[in-house]
Order: sequence, then structure tokens, then C-alpha cells
Amino acid sequence: MAVSESALSPCTQLQRPFYLYDKSKIEANIRRFRSLSYPDTKIHFASMANDNPALLRLLRENGFGLFVNSLKHLALAEAAGIDNVVFASTGVPENVMRRLVRIGIWVNLDSVAQVALFGHLSPGGRAGFRLNIDEKSKNNVFIGPESRIGVMESEISSAFDVAAKSDVTLTGPHVYLGTDVTDIEDLITGVDRTIALSEVFRSLDFVDLGGGFPLEPDRFDFKAYDAALTERMTRLSERRGHSVTLVLEPGRAMFGDTASFFVQVTDVKERPDRWIVCTNASASLIPRAMFYEDFNPVAPAFPNGESPFDKPVDVVGATTYSRDFMARGITLPKMRVGDWLRFDHAGSYCYSMITRFLGQDMPPEYLVDQILHQLNTGICRRMN
Repeated sequence: MAVSESALSPCTQLQRPFYLYDKSKIEANIRRFRSLSYPDTKIHFASMANDNPALLRLLRENGFGLFVNSLKHLALAEAAGIDNVVFASTGVPENVMRRLVRIGIWVNLDSVAQVALFGHLSPGGRAGFRLNIDEKSKNNVFIGPESRIGVMESEISSAFDVAAKSDVTLTGPHVYLGTDVTDIEDLITGVDRTIALSEVFRSLDFVDLGGGFPLEPDRFDFKAYDAALTERMTRLSERRGHSVTLVLEPGRAMFGDTASFFVQVTDVKERPDRWIVCTNASASLIPRAMFYEDFNPVAPAFPNGESPFDKPVDVVGATTYSRDFMARGITLPKMRVGDWLRFDHAGSYCYSMITRFLGQDMPPEYLVDQILHQLNTGICRRMN
């Protein structure tokens, strides 16, 4: 994304780190998910990926719901005017479950004991449950016996027994098939297993397949996925004699590739085996690597025409924390104090994961209404 510094002058003049979102990319991702062919489809964005109120309102305007796992994010949904909400979490306390039942939020239950609790609080109620399927194809690392989430296949009959005793109608499965899944066959294998297990629901209203889509659309054959889902859900609806709702919960894929995090170089130090580029930010402000050991790609924000450093480069933050690395062992053009760096793929699981651990101020977030390289003047709008 080549762009002149003058195009971002309203942002860079702040001389502090900031996040910048490209609205045109956001709209492209919205169109992609809205293009799904199966007519009875609901999209619930996973709010833990990005909880910016302006972005949530944008999703509401486009008919999206939310998938939340906390009362705080439920309050964000209410503030954004989103009433189409799915709540799912592990070990929901009774006081929280009581509130969900009282205000009528849809709940997908996570265990046999949670089915009983829901029945105690809402006799005659309807709910779904999180299903931890046994299918273990490539990339499906968040399911199976080692996962802490959901009802195991071996527990399904017990869940329905408890539901019957508790006067609860279970109406559909909710699964988590993995993250950053790029192989259609891998994902569809999990889909097929989920649909097969959904046959045990006497009152089947929905099949919730979660998310797991990769950031970059060109790494995933969305049209093939759409065709496969439409075929399978249409057949399922025909077998059941009524339309079964397909629910998807994209998180990282909705905003991940739409934002960059900009930081300014404050110092450059040489070591025998590397260069260290210091910045006015820290890993706590783009903390994905602190949780996932997965650094965001980084490059100069504005072309400087310099040749590369002659040794690998570490990009670090402005703290004394020994693990304050924002990138390690990368290739960069030579940087000077005052230059800007851009961390890409920063729209999901970045700002929402910021920690106050290192005492740094929260960076502002800006939204640009046009693709950056088309700008002649800065058009940055603060989001809140």
C-alpha cells in the first residue's frame, strides 16, 4: 500500500501510534459475506475480534448480527442498536444466565450441566448448544478431546436426556471448526460432520458453523465454499421439511485485512548480529504476537528509497519489558528517526486485545473513506 506521508498528514502530525481502517476494504468484505447464495443465512460478527462501536454500527446497517461471549459485549451490541445476538461462552454463571434469560438473548449452551441450569431458569425455553465434534482434519485444532469448548459427541445423548427432563428444546448445533482454514475440503469435512450430527435434533431450527475464514480472500475459494454450503443446507432443509437457518460467525476475516497500525521510529541501534529499530509504541498496543506468537507483517509506511539493512532487524517498543518485540528477524530498508512503519492485517484481534500492562495510552483509530493511494489529501476520521 504505497502512500505519501502528506496523504496521511492529519494522522501523522499527531506523532503518536494510530490505527487506520480502509472503509472500501470493509465494504468489500461485507459484500463477500452477503453474497452467500443460501437464502436463509444469518451472519453474526464475532465481536471479540473488534469491538469498535463505529464498526459495529456499520455492520448493523448492513443487516449483520453479533456473536458475543460476555455481558460487556452484549452491552456494546445494545448500544450499537443490534438486537440479533447470539451468546455463547463456557461455564456461564447463574447470575449471567439469569440475565440472558430475562432479556431474551439467544444462548448456545456449552455443557450438559449448562443445559440443566438453563432449564432451571427457563423451563419451556429453547436454546442451542456448542458441539465439540470428533472430526480432526488438518487445521481443525480447536476441536476434539483436548478442546475445553463444547459438548463432546459422546455426551450428545446425555444433553438431550437432561434437556427433556429440564423442559428445554435444543434447536441446533454451534461448532468451532478452526481458524485461518484455507483448504475447502478441510472445512467442508467438518461441515458434513456437523450436519450429520444435527439430524439428532428433533426441532432443528439452525446450524451454526462459526467462522475460521482466512484474512486474505485470495487464500480461500469463497465461491466453492458458498456452492458447497448451499447444496448441503438445501438438502438438509428438504429432508426436514422446512428451512433450516445457516449461521456463520466471521471474526478475523471481517476486518483483519482492512486496517494498519502506524508507529514512528524513535531510535536505531546496532548489535553484532542484528539491527534494533525502536518505536514510539509497544507490543502491548498490537498484542497479537503476545497471545499467538504471530507477528503482523511490517514495512515502511512511506517509501524512503533506502537500501535494506545489512543484518536482520528487530522492531521493538518504547518500554523496558524484555519481550517488547513487535517484529523479529525481518528485512527492512534502512530507517531513520522520525520515519513511520506500518503493521498490516491489524483490523482484528489487535486493538481489541490491547493491554494496559505497559502503561501506554490507547492509540486513536481512524477511518478513511477511500483507498489510501487514491487520496490527494488526508481524509482521516476518528472512530468512536
